[in-house]
Amino acid sequence: MGRIAWGLAATALAIATAAVAQNVPGLVAALPYSTYSPDERLALAGKPVRTEIDARYDAALRKEMARVALAQPYQPTPAIWKISDADTSIYIFGTVHSLPPGFRWRNPALEAVIVRADTLLLESTDADDASVTFLEGLPKDETLPPLIDRVSHRGRAKLAEIQAFLPAEMVAELDRMPSWIAAMSIGTVRDLMAGDIPSEGADAWLEKHFRNLGRPVQAIEDSKAVVTNINAVPESTQRMMLEAALIAPLRTHDELDAAAHAWAQGQVGPGSPLMIMPESVDPGAAMADPLLVQRNNAWVDSLIARLRAKPGIILFAAGAGHFVGPGSVIDLLEKRGLRVERVQ
Repeated sequence: MGRIAWGLAATALAIATAAVAQNVPGLVAALPYSTYSPDERLALAGKPVRTEIDARYDAALRKEMARVALAQPYQPTPAIWKISDADTSIYIFGTVHSLPPGFRWRNPALEAVIVRADTLLLESTDADDASVTFLEGLPKDETLPPLIDRVSHRGRAKLAEIQAFLPAEMVAELDRMPSWIAAMSIGTVRDLMAGDIPSEGADAWLEKHFRNLGRPVQAIEDSKAVVTNINAVPESTQRMMLEAALIAPLRTHDELDAAAHAWAQGQVGPGSPLMIMPESVDPGAAMADPLLVQRNNAWVDSLIARLRAKPGIILFAAGAGHFVGPGSVIDLLEKRGLRVERVQ
């Protein structure tokens, strides 16, 4: 879905971190709890810091990094494309927003692009993400029904299981979310319950790197406008997404990591795990329209305008799913008559 997805997932991480602070079994080893300062931990959980949680997390992290290293016997070659004219080059780099800890993704070809780029262009920046409430476009006096009233009977048992896992204040926070955001948060919490340990993705690393070098970092879209469009999706479609998040089978490590491995090996052809929004979850494409179709078309307009207006070298890094298959940014650029060169 894009970097906004990881922003939403961060909401779920905060929810689950609070549960960790209460020593809820099963989640303690699944969160980067030691990345928070003592003050942040207290603010999240309202509980004293317990160093044994750090020790348990660190042991789980070391074990997970060893597993990831064994699962990556290849050298990473993620896909990179380029569009250019006489005085401007835009490198297009698909990313994964949350990676397994210790996952390798940079290589000499990508490093060469990073060194040459004058500007980094992202879906959104950290500052943009921090300003989004995810209630944009909704009536200010609207009160959403609790999640338990938004799911069918078959989903209620699964929801009750998750709610029992979380502190009461975090259950209340989920109840205040629009259904599509709650669906993403629940999906993330379920992955954590299954043992997933997420870490920083490529976008976050690139943003920090460019800012440390003093190079411009810009967003290609207005995150609040994107959220407004998604919140306008019919509630019936949003609830279908929520239901799917609740009843989907828990994913194995191999399933959780499949997209990252495909991305790191440049697998963007037919059948790529990077393809997003399966028809079973969104049969009418009502959710795909604001998440993919509108954004891909707007990005193409923006890229073409930048290509014609300003000389220099730009690195555009955005979710890899936006560059895979029919209707992708790559496909749309080619249909607009641009030569898209795959340089890796």
